[in-house]
Amino acid sequence: MIEKTVFILGAGASCPYGFPSGSELREQIISVYVSDFEAYLNARARVKVLIPQELSKAKEFTDKFRKSTKSIDLFLALNPEFKETGKRAIIFRILRAEKQSHFREQSKHKDQDWYTLLFECMTKGFVKKDDYSRFCENDVSFITFNYDRSLEHFLYDSLLNSFVGIGGDKIAEQLNRIKVIHVFGKVAPLEWQDRNGVEYRQEINSVNADELIKNLRTIYEGMENPELKEAKDLIGKAKSIYFLGFGYAKENLDVLGIPEILSTGQLVYGTALGLTERKIQEVRSVLQYNSGSKGGVANPRIDKSDSLALLSVCL
Repeated sequence: MIEKTVFILGAGASCPYGFPSGSELREQIISVYVSDFEAYLNARARVKVLIPQELSKAKEFTDKFRKSTKSIDLFLALNPEFKETGKRAIIFRILRAEKQSHFREQSKHKDQDWYTLLFECMTKGFVKKDDYSRFCENDVSFITFNYDRSLEHFLYDSLLNSFVGIGGDKIAEQLNRIKVIHVFGKVAPLEWQDRNGVEYRQEINSVNADELIKNLRTIYEGMENPELKEAKDLIGKAKSIYFLGFGYAKENLDVLGIPEILSTGQLVYGTALGLTERKIQEVRSVLQYNSGSKGGVANPRIDKSDSLALLSVCL
C-alpha cells in the first residue's frame, strides 16, 4: 500500500511505453499531420469539395509551426486561429501512440518500466481473491500534464488480469476511486470510465476528432480546469510528492501553485533525466524553502535518473 502520495507526471513519464516527448510530438506533427488528416477525411467520407480547403489550412498550420516556437502549446496560444487544427493534430498523435504502445516486458524501454513497479507496490500483500477490493485503499493520486490514458489503462488492465473472474465493473469501481487529474484534459474517457468513452487503442478513423477537441486544453487554458483546486489540495496535503518525467517549466509549476503550496514537512522527489546540472540546481532552488520564499520543502531530492530508478530507491 502507498500512503499520502501524489505523483506529478510530465511527458517523460509516458515515454517508456511509446509516447512522444514534447520535442518528438513537435516532429511528428510537422511531418505527418497533413497525411493523417487527409486519410481521416477520406475515411470518414466527408464532403469532398471541402477537403482541399481543409488540407490547405492543415498545410499552413504545419508550415507555420515548423518555422516557429518548439512548443505546440505556446504556438496555439500565440495563434488561436489554429487552435482546433493543433488540438486535432495532438489527438491524432496520442491515439496513434496508444495504438502502438506496449507495457511490461514488451514496453519500448522495459528498463524504465515504472508502471509495473507502481502496480506491485499498490498490490503488495494481496494474496486472496477478494483483496482486489483493497486497491482503492492506496492513498495515492496522480496529477498529469499528459493527454494520454496509458496509466489508467495499465492499472485497470493489470488489476483485471490479476484477479480473473472478478469482472470489469468491480475493477472499474476500484480504479474510479483513485484520483487521476489531467491538468490539460485527455483525448477522451476510457470506455470503463464513461459509457461514451473511447476504447484504448481505438482506430483514429472511427472517432469524431472534432468532438474530442473539446476535451483538450493548451497550457495557457489550464487555469480553466475545474479540477485544479482539488489538485492543489491533494498536493498540499500529501506526505510525499514525486515529479516523474517532468520538465519543471515555470508555467506548469505556476498552474499548480508550486512552490507556494509546499511545506517543509513534505518529502519531494523528482527525476531529472537529460537535465543539465545547472538546471537541476535551479529546480532544487525553486522547490526548497528558504527565509525569503512563501513555500517549499526542506530538502528536495532531484536525481538525474528515470522514473523507475527513482521509485526503486524512494518508494
